[in-house]
Parts: sequence; structure tokens; C-alpha cells
Amino acid sequence: MSLTFMSSVRGDDLGEALRHVGWEGILGTWVDSETKGDAVITSYAWKFENKLIEVNTTVGDTKSVLLMGFDPENEAVYVLGGDNKGGGSMGKWSIDGEDAVLELQYRSGEGEKGTMKIRHHMVDADTMKLTISSGENEEAAEVTLVRSKK
Repeated sequence: MSLTFMSSVRGDDLGEALRHVGWEGILGTWVDSETKGDAVITSYAWKFENKLIEVNTTVGDTKSVLLMGFDPENEAVYVLGGDNKGGGSMGKWSIDGEDAVLELQYRSGEGEKGTMKIRHHMVDADTMKLTISSGENEEAAEVTLVRSKK
């Protein structure tokens, strides 16, 4: 199955597009359920209300920033980002059933290139399960994130 940009996304801006597919609940700060943020912390916040979301993630000593935007003409949700080690990524979001899937192409600070797919599944309003795979044949890793109450 080939993923495309978020299917059935309609709207004039990112806020409306997220509401249309029921993913406005992604906003907020999420931490891994095991260490409560010592291993993984991700924050989704409006950079410009309803127009652009800034996604800040810390995994170990790697800090990354993604900007998520919406192109209403193509009904496309896209991301562009970088990290504190000189790496960069760009990609797109799609909807697969109830899940939101982020497909990224990346280049590490050391020049390694690759692809990554991160499937986001909302278990409930405060629990999100991520299934992360990279490359074509690698096994997927799973991480459960919970909404931070701080």
C-alpha cells in the first residue's frame, strides 16, 4: 500500500485540517510511559495558531525540531525539521484508518541517509502508541507515550 498525504483532509488551514480528521488532540506534551520523559519527550504546540505546529522531541542527547504545515491546494500535511547534531528531515503525514502516519526522509549529522515511518495510534485521549520503522526490511519498535500533566 502506498501512503499519500492525509486522505480526506479538508480545510483552509492546519487547525481545520486536523479537526476534520480528528487529530487535534495531538497537541500537548507527550512522554514515554516507562520513564515518564527521561527517555522520550515530544511536544506539539502552535507556532502560529491554526497555521503551523512546532514539534520538539528529545530522545537521549538528540533534540529535534519539526515544523508541521498544511497546503490546502493539495490537501497536504507536511513536515520539515532538523536536530542538534546537524541532521535534517522532511516528510508528509497520511491517515491510514484511525492512525496518523508520518513518513520521513532523513540525513543524519554524519551524512547517513534513510527513511523512517512513524505510525501514531491514539489509544485514548491521554495515550498514544507509536510504531517506528526505518528502511524497507527492519523490524518496528514500539513506544507508548502518555500526555504529560505538567
